Amino acid sequence: MKALKKLLKNHKNIIFLDLEGTQFSHEIIAIGAIKCQIDEKGMIIEKNKCETIRLFVKSLGQIGKVVQNMTHIDEEILKNEGISLEEAFDKFNNFINLPLDECSFIVFGSNDCKMILDSITYSKPNNEEIGFSIVKNSIDFLMFISQYVKDDNGNNYSLVNYLKVFGVEPYGISHDPLNDSIDLMNLYDAVNTKKDILLKEYLKVLQKQRIFPQPVKDAINRLCSGDNLTSDDFISDCKSYLE
Repeated sequence: MKALKKLLKNHKNIIFLDLEGTQFSHEIIAIGAIKCQIDEKGMIIEKNKCETIRLFVKSLGQIGKVVQNMTHIDEEILKNEGISLEEAFDKFNNFINLPLDECSFIVFGSNDCKMILDSITYSKPNNEEIGFSIVKNSIDFLMFISQYVKDDNGNNYSLVNYLKVFGVEPYGISHDPLNDSIDLMNLYDAVNTKKDILLKEYLKVLQKQRIFPQPVKDAINRLCSGDNLTSDDFISDCKSYLE
């Protein structure tokens, strides 16, 4: 897909990243990621070369009951298995083992990048440049896919429901950061391989688009319905609209 390829900036290394954070301070408490390479054409994932990581991160603020119930991460887990943000950045950087500016970090929504910045603000790690580089080279896949696939009311789907649109089973339990990063990888893969579904969904989005002028909207509806619309037909429709 040309639009996605442009976002990747010729990067051949993609890291699908998901973070879990505290309820109120929005500090990172868990990191999940899967590092992949894409093929020579720059799109399809070479799944036999993927590597994964999961880390728990100690936070200064409390986790919060809502987050705890959703993620099943509690203070005891962070006490026993959590590491500082600085150590987590170092471990994550070693896991990537590549110049960060040569990678694309694919996230779902804007919360992950916000969590990185908020966590840096609270913890002030000496290696904060790692976090800033991740944010700089991130791609919000929700913002990308929502241009082409929406629900019947014109709203974005959740990650799990986007997978369902493409006929892909979610991997494991949601809100586990590694499971969610794998789901994100599978969604990226589906968008690039299931072109018939993507086209079908995009045509539905075009037909329901409200910002088009009426003649353009009518033309799109006719074309999507299988009518053979010529330029003369379109000009005639515009003329009638303006009368």
